[in-house]
Amino acid sequence: MLRITGVTIHQLRAPLSRRFGWSLNWTATRTATLVEVSTDAGLTGWGDGYWGGQRLMDHPELVIGRSPFAVEAIFDDLRPAAGHQTRRGEPTAGGLDQALWDLCGQATSQPVCDLLGPRHRSEVQPYLTALYRQDWPDLAAGLAEEAVGWREQGWTRMKMKIGYDPVTDLAAVRAMRRALGEGIGLGVDANCAYDAGTALALGARMEELNLLWWEEPLLADDLAGYDRLSAGLRIPLASGETMSMDRLILDYVQPRRVAILQPDLETVGLTGGRRLSQLCWLNRIRLVPHNWGTAVRTAATLHWLAATPPLTPALAGAEMLFEFDQTESPFRDAVVREPVRPVRAGGPIAVPSGPGLGIVVDPAAVAAFTERRIEIR
Repeated sequence: MLRITGVTIHQLRAPLSRRFGWSLNWTATRTATLVEVSTDAGLTGWGDGYWGGQRLMDHPELVIGRSPFAVEAIFDDLRPAAGHQTRRGEPTAGGLDQALWDLCGQATSQPVCDLLGPRHRSEVQPYLTALYRQDWPDLAAGLAEEAVGWREQGWTRMKMKIGYDPVTDLAAVRAMRRALGEGIGLGVDANCAYDAGTALALGARMEELNLLWWEEPLLADDLAGYDRLSAGLRIPLASGETMSMDRLILDYVQPRRVAILQPDLETVGLTGGRRLSQLCWLNRIRLVPHNWGTAVRTAATLHWLAATPPLTPALAGAEMLFEFDQTESPFRDAVVREPVRPVRAGGPIAVPSGPGLGIVVDPAAVAAFTERRIEIR
């Protein structure tokens, strides 16, 4: 039987040609973590995101020596140990989980989406993420000019950053809508910048701007605040990118707290993603995954969404969307032999059709960007 012989963690870092910012910070570098899982049959699986950290380093037997087909058991076994009179902690080894599903697909010569469940689609529509803060003298004008450039390339759905202050935000979103027109789908992301009262006042003024959603107006754990905004605003609310599967289910899905759930495979993995897909379907919540990393994570997200059922049978129902980051990243596409991209800018992206995740990772490119390597045997 196929057995896991090792896990290698590749922590990537690369400088940017110019810095960009959002409500919480500025950055002049990009980072990511790739997880490589080797087996005794020579097959290698890859994932992008968290990998179990200290718990895996202290207890390698939770993974090493086991079959990749124990992927769901491994996902749960890597939960942190229980404290006194508590349940075990929340699962967060999403990158390792992706790599194990990749191995399962390779070992059975099947695409991962066909292992996750019935395939509902062979391509998925991305929305563009760009439009971060840059060192422009006029933020609103700079964002609008950048957005027009993306529209001219063919993008019809995009997301911009806000969360700087209500006056700045409102001016920027209005400038964006004027520049793009009404036919372009526009979402906004405040990265948890506001308290509920401030967000409610700002949101009331943004309602007229026909937004796809407002992402993370509040801290993720301000549950009462999200309830207040949901009751008081007509803009769909979205959140969840940093949260574990458990917290997403308990705090967002079961109470139907937001209109759009945005898990990231970095944390929830394909195992958690599959569980969330069914629960979002049952609770009638849109699933629009967050995606910020390498093409490995993009490929995994495409397989996940290929197996995610539509919310309704309507011909004009809400689109199945996911985030397609196009900010500067030296390694995002370089780490795979063939980039995972739409055939035309703004168009759908085909789900990779090969076995596993359907991608070929370039080890030399990974090594070129690796700042730290961790071996677990």
